Amino acid sequence: MRALLAASALLTLVSSVAVAQGGTITGRVVAQGTGEALPESRVIVVGTALFASTGADGRYTLRNVPAGTYDLRVLRVGYTEQKKSVTLAAGQDVTVDFDMAQAVIKLAEVVTTATGEQRRVELGNSVTSVDVTQRTATAPVTDVASLLVAQSPGVQVMPGNATGVGARIRIRGVNSISLVNDPIYVIDGVRMRSDNGSISGNIFTGGAAQSRAQDINPSEIESIEIVKGPSAATLYGTDASNGVIVITTKRGRAGTTRYNVFGETGLIQDRNTWPTAYTLWGHAPTGSTRNCRNTSLTQVSSGLCLADSLSKFNLFDNDRTTPLGTGSRQVAGLQVSGGVQQLRYFVSGQYENEEGILKIPDFDRQRLDTLNIKILDQWATPNALKRGTFRANLDAALSPKLDAQFSSGYITLANRLPQNDNNAYGLLSNAFGGPGYELGRISTLGFDLHGYRANTPAESFQMEVTQYINRYMGSTNVNYRPMSWLSVRADAGVDFIGRIDQELCRRGTCADVGTVRQGFVQDDRTNFRTITLNGIATATFTPFTAVTSRTSVGTQWVNNTFDRNGAGSSNLTPGATTIDGGATKSADASFDRNKTFGVFLEEQVALRDRLFLTAAVRSDQNSAFGTDFQRVYYPKFSASYVISDEPWFPRSSWLSQFRLRSAYGASGVQPGPNDALRYYSPTTSNVAALDQPGVTFTSLGNDVLKPERATEFEGGFDSRLFNDRASLEVTYYRKLTKDALVGAVVPPSLGTGNSSQRANLGSVRNSGLEVLLNALVVDNRRITWNASINGSTNDNELLTLGRDAQGRPLAPQVGTTTRNQPGYPLFGYWQRKITGYNDANGDGILTLSEITVDDSNTFVGYSMPRYEAVLTNSIELFKKQLRVTALFDYKGGHYLLNGTERIRCGSRNNCYGAYDRTAPLWQQARAVAVREHASRTQAGFMEKADFVRFRELSANWLIPRSLTSRAWGAKDVSLNFAARNLKLWTDYSGLDPESNSDVGSTSSLPSDFQAMPVPTYFILRLNVAF
Repeated sequence: MRALLAASALLTLVSSVAVAQGGTITGRVVAQGTGEALPESRVIVVGTALFASTGADGRYTLRNVPAGTYDLRVLRVGYTEQKKSVTLAAGQDVTVDFDMAQAVIKLAEVVTTATGEQRRVELGNSVTSVDVTQRTATAPVTDVASLLVAQSPGVQVMPGNATGVGARIRIRGVNSISLVNDPIYVIDGVRMRSDNGSISGNIFTGGAAQSRAQDINPSEIESIEIVKGPSAATLYGTDASNGVIVITTKRGRAGTTRYNVFGETGLIQDRNTWPTAYTLWGHAPTGSTRNCRNTSLTQVSSGLCLADSLSKFNLFDNDRTTPLGTGSRQVAGLQVSGGVQQLRYFVSGQYENEEGILKIPDFDRQRLDTLNIKILDQWATPNALKRGTFRANLDAALSPKLDAQFSSGYITLANRLPQNDNNAYGLLSNAFGGPGYELGRISTLGFDLHGYRANTPAESFQMEVTQYINRYMGSTNVNYRPMSWLSVRADAGVDFIGRIDQELCRRGTCADVGTVRQGFVQDDRTNFRTITLNGIATATFTPFTAVTSRTSVGTQWVNNTFDRNGAGSSNLTPGATTIDGGATKSADASFDRNKTFGVFLEEQVALRDRLFLTAAVRSDQNSAFGTDFQRVYYPKFSASYVISDEPWFPRSSWLSQFRLRSAYGASGVQPGPNDALRYYSPTTSNVAALDQPGVTFTSLGNDVLKPERATEFEGGFDSRLFNDRASLEVTYYRKLTKDALVGAVVPPSLGTGNSSQRANLGSVRNSGLEVLLNALVVDNRRITWNASINGSTNDNELLTLGRDAQGRPLAPQVGTTTRNQPGYPLFGYWQRKITGYNDANGDGILTLSEITVDDSNTFVGYSMPRYEAVLTNSIELFKKQLRVTALFDYKGGHYLLNGTERIRCGSRNNCYGAYDRTAPLWQQARAVAVREHASRTQAGFMEKADFVRFRELSANWLIPRSLTSRAWGAKDVSLNFAARNLKLWTDYSGLDPESNSDVGSTSSLPSDFQAMPVPTYFILRLNVAF
């Protein structure tokens, strides 16, 4: 205790002496040429922990600066970095002003890392920054996924296909065979839940599911930084090898109070070509008793049936039968910010209401009206989202040495999802499976199905699935600088989610499948809680004139808790909608907790402010590790060299800056919370003719289970060209995941009853190239044209699945259509290929004898895109008052199983290739193979899925202040029209190569099986600033 008091007294004394001897640097930061004040500029005393931000008038003050000679560096987005030297005597006041030149290419000079904010040039790894404020104001952004789509090379975003459905995000490929491949999210310095497939396992929709990352309101976000792999994510620790998405919410700025009012209205439409159903009418030859009422082409060609006529019906194109309507979207929001330099605030509130495109068809409405059945609102709009978000952020400069940030956000939403996708009750299962005619097919309930298979949309939409979310996220960030060379940061935060999942089918409603119409209700309540505590201390020294050293040591504790209980009942009484109203009741519960404790050390050395060398290590303990595996270590090394700053570097008019960079690092993903545990399930056993209680192994556990470990090397260069009118970034990465979790086969002789045990056995490799080019093509008084191109490649290979206890390689993991086999990509398509076909008799119809099929399954192709490219063009007109932006998105090098057409040919008996003799031979061949060949091969439905999509179009008009200030008293008013998913170019014969019935889940395998395509949004937004 005495030692602690003595140390405290010494620290206070040293600090007070430093204060007494320190001087003050003041100044003003303005724009070059105009003299306009530049608020929120960051003024840094190089080689120390001291910095200041400019106020609304562009002025800054740096107090308690020790005597000496320093470089002052100023950073601000949209302006080129500037540096000036200053000499300060003890107690002296010095003024240093800056005139900042505007940057032609606007890049974020400062990025957020695990140890705090750093200049981009100091990093050896690639980090993508997204200017969220600009995108939300001018682009068709409705959620976090639409915010990120096509914004960064190497980041694949598969958007949701319905209102409220989650999106799948993959960064630099797929790493894990059995664990999730989703990135983690950090918001304002603390971890947040971002689970895909966030819906109770007792609730069934057919595939559609929510993502907790989609809860976040993009309008509250200032910026997003994407940390792409282990080489950059090392200090984020276990769970970060799939990448990290770092979110920074908006903060207040000193000055007069600012009010930003905005509103959106929009339409949601389907602009796709839907498949037609076919029925080939026929009759049996004379003397035959064969049923040829709905014959097939092969039966006609072989003479077993005689064709009469072909009927076609597309219920999606028929006004009476289509379940597709026009959805809508409305948003209203208010943001208030301001304060003084010592206390700044940001407060916002927003309400959002979105209704999807699905509706009850006209014929169904007429039928229900005839039966005097009231159509409930939740049936009429089976897919809807209502969301309210509120945020209050406070920044307090408590003293020149101490500042704090307080962030709090609250989200409440209700999301209704339809029955769809892989679902016998669902809309598309019945819409895709109907006959080639509208009238004449009668349901089991006695009414005409109007072209649907077994149930109509009214029955599907009567099954109500609703999710309610109440979510609070709060964090406190404290920065303390006791000395000019020392800074300490502490973060504490909580993310609490209350989720309610409900499913209801009232008695006498819903699809006539099994006992469903007797009615049932399910009500599940789940609480998620994530607590984060971070502590980081950074010491900055300048031991030599040209050398700066920065040492950081830190610790992190993250506690994730999942607690669910559910109850349900079936055979409801008439009118009942609650658990008590059912004759048969059920209940279940589940709980898990995952805790991580990590410590890390990082050392960075800067040589002449142009060569930056970094070494770091992090060590983690995690509750999911086996009891005999206690700790994991993750190293990191990186180098960044602004070689163009060297005096000997050749000067060129076309090359403004050239930087080399490389990084190596490791990170991991922990096993599931219970994977290492041995636990049991109760059972009843018969002993001596009497039932006795007993237990069976549910899981064998594994005492040496450890995280999947990924190591990555990346290297590349950044350059600025043609007087900063262009920038080029090129990155190569190579990532190796070892200790991948695999289900190792357990010998039956052990008597456990389990066939496998989770073990660290597999290895996966990803490698690829990423390129980003930005250019100011034209810039004059009449027009400004900015262009951006980014692209990436990914090669994925499963190296090994490991070996069994006898040292033999484990057998490939073989699924119906995919396989995990060493030497090939994860989740690759495998099937017996159709090697040839020939219409030998020239009748225009292929039969089984006219096609040939491989004797065994072979590799067909990747199931996920290998190549991506994005082209963005932005043109400004009329003195930059009108800005038009267009974005085109390409994905290719992969295949997709057209599962919808496969089932239409294989068992629904209504596809083009099996019933219309005008169908091309390749479509006939795959229909014959899946229907009649002994293998029932689906290879013909595994199609190349390359596509180009007109992803975004926006036009933003900044209304002249001369009009708005007089009429409304407003400072800035802009009107924005934006559209998303306007046009698709592809050779894929299915509905949409981005259709995916599992898009909201954690699955990495796309599934175009009776799935909705992505809709088209048209949004009009008005922004008014006071």
